[in-house]
Amino acid sequence: MTMMMASTTLGRDKETTSLQPEEEKEAKPVKGVTQPRPVEPQVNVESKNMGRAYGGQWLSSTTRHVRIFAAYIDPETCAFDQTQMDKLTLILDPTDEFVWTTETCNMVYSYFQELVDHYEGAPLTEYTLRLIGSDIEHYIRKLLYEGQIQYNMNARVLNFSMGKPRVGFSYNEYQIEDVNQ
Repeated sequence: MTMMMASTTLGRDKETTSLQPEEEKEAKPVKGVTQPRPVEPQVNVESKNMGRAYGGQWLSSTTRHVRIFAAYIDPETCAFDQTQMDKLTLILDPTDEFVWTTETCNMVYSYFQELVDHYEGAPLTEYTLRLIGSDIEHYIRKLLYEGQIQYNMNARVLNFSMGKPRVGFSYNEYQIEDVNQ
């Protein structure tokens, strides 16, 4: 199972914006799609502040296809550093219910970035994270209905949580034979 993650930094740090070269800023953007901010790779990430004894808040939102944490999660080691509460980490479809392409993943990550920018300045609470998570769930449903993603028929469990698969059917293709002839 591959885990698809995206991290974003809350607010606009000078460090984040200064790392982007001028050519990338002026590159023609895709219409209606926000480019996710680059995430600086971190080395020697250790799991920190996970237990209640250390004051871990476990600030998160979990839906069937989206998990959002107010922490940095290393994509390679899955180390969970909750001391970095200025970062939100999105785990997309952890059960592999859908077939994802790089393009559709980036569409969801871009939408996640737009939502984080929209809620900038709002208090960082579980309620705010649930709003973002449910908006992403609706976006995933929209992608499914538009045919940009599809159910993974090789998934461990086929539960069709967003509705049964739709099959294109045209009555014009089949002519009804007259019984009286």
